[in-house]
This record gives sequence, structure tokens and C-alpha cells, in this order.
Amino acid sequence: MHTSSVRGFLHAFFILKRVDFYSSHQGIINDFKKKPGLFHISKKRCVDVAEVYDIIKTHDINVLNTNIIKLMEIE
Repeated sequence: MHTSSVRGFLHAFFILKRVDFYSSHQGIINDFKKKPGLFHISKKRCVDVAEVYDIIKTHDINVLNTNIIKLMEIE
């Protein structure tokens, strides 16, 4: 398999992963963007604080991966 096709596959995978994760946890992510604070989000959404933390952390990692991919495509 060619390097460029593998790279394209990985890029598509991470972009789709980000979109899918965001759509699954959109409420919590948007709450955090409006007013950061794990405790009040966990109370509002009836979710454990650790789970809110994991959702926000994973979302931030997905955003970072997508931004890196965009930079790699410029090269």
C-alpha cells in the first residue's frame, strides 16, 4: 500500500472519529465551551465528573489530531 493512501486513510479516520464523538457528546461539549466546569456539567447532565472529564479530554485530543492532519495536508 502506498504511503499517501495510508496517510489519507488515517486522516479520514481521525476526522470521522472526531465528528462521530462530537455528535455523541455534543451537549456536554457545548456546555463546557459555554461555561467550563466539570462539577456543574456533571450535576446538570447527571453524569459522573470523571466521565465528563474523559469526554472533554477525548474531544480535545480529537481536535488536536484533526488540526495536525490539516497541517500535514498543507505540506
